Amino acid sequence: MEDDVDFQRIKLTASRAQTPLSIAQCLMLGQTLNTKSLLKNLTFLNRELPVRFSKRIVELSNLPSELRRTEPIINLIKNYTTSFNELQAYSDNSRLWFLSPNTQIREDLELDDNNEAFHTAAQKEYADLLQKVTNRHKQDVIYMAHGISLFKRYQNTRSQPSDEIQHFLNSFNRGRLGIRIMVGHHLALQNQLFYPSGELSSSSYLSTPTSAQSKRVGIIEPQCDIEALIQNATHSAQFVFFQHYSTVFPPNVHIVHAKELGGKKVRFPVVPALLHHILFELLKNSMRATAEFHGLDKSSYPDIEILLSSNPAGDLDIRIKDHGGGMPPGHIVKPFDYLFTTASSTVCIDFPSIMTAVEKKPQTSAMGENLPLCGFGFGLATSKLYARLFGGDLTLNSIAGSGTEATIQLRRLEDQLEQSED
Repeated sequence: MEDDVDFQRIKLTASRAQTPLSIAQCLMLGQTLNTKSLLKNLTFLNRELPVRFSKRIVELSNLPSELRRTEPIINLIKNYTTSFNELQAYSDNSRLWFLSPNTQIREDLELDDNNEAFHTAAQKEYADLLQKVTNRHKQDVIYMAHGISLFKRYQNTRSQPSDEIQHFLNSFNRGRLGIRIMVGHHLALQNQLFYPSGELSSSSYLSTPTSAQSKRVGIIEPQCDIEALIQNATHSAQFVFFQHYSTVFPPNVHIVHAKELGGKKVRFPVVPALLHHILFELLKNSMRATAEFHGLDKSSYPDIEILLSSNPAGDLDIRIKDHGGGMPPGHIVKPFDYLFTTASSTVCIDFPSIMTAVEKKPQTSAMGENLPLCGFGFGLATSKLYARLFGGDLTLNSIAGSGTEATIQLRRLEDQLEQSED
């Protein structure tokens, strides 16, 4: 592949710097939504997405040969290369003059009102391409987890992947998530512009059930009801818990407000699907730990407590505390390693079945509901990555024999800028 002419183009594209995402800018785009602003964003995506896809291809191609040659990683490289070529082909063959790589779209760009139908058709054509790309990459995390699992099996080891592989997984998943946000936001905004009554659902990327009172802008909720989102994630975690244990009732979840919040409903600007994923992973882990620590024959368990608090800068903390026995001191960092799991070594992940379930997944189902309760090994690692993507964080404090407290730190809107480094 190194000598292939197409790969040389991919490497050249990957050498270009990518543009960091800003939640505030994404929000501003949606609040001034019209045909012109959406065309400007289309122009940005037309230049940015090939850069981001090419970087993922180069990362995958630089993996150790034993990992790169596993069937799941081969499929990933093929999928990313196909998406890159399709996006480049659209740019090369587009009928929109301002999509030329040498053209800078200006604030005063004049669009011929007589060509409104043409511009609308062009945008829908691009949206069809983005949706096609979206569907192709639904299985990315599963392909990657399967590839790493096979790699470990070939090496005949149960040890964690090397620091080099861990760094790659962080970089790859961070880049993958950035693509998801860009594509999902554009598709959601286009649906809001052309289908304001909501007759066409938004992209399956980053979709979560939306309340009737939702004022979502694309994939962003400017004033998200945090408690409602916690309850939604709780129901998702309980669903997976019941699937696993069938006859055991999970612990209850109790939400408490810190004094500085004054008992008011907590609203905060977030991408709901990302926060839902983090909450879901933490809650299902806490439910499992609590039930197994106290015994699966119990009729009730200590509550899982969630404390909401803020600081003078306007940041929000969500603390989730359980009574699930905690972790030994030496394990406190390991949960954020990819493929780390506290599940029994006898747990075997059926990757083909998971892929089938994800492929059939309805758009309204929660992220992660088709994954097993434990043993997958990507949950906490990706949750920390999601939290840190826009300047926040996820930390754990655990006391062996007692329980674990997880803290999700969310930054105020002005500071939510995409992070490119660990």
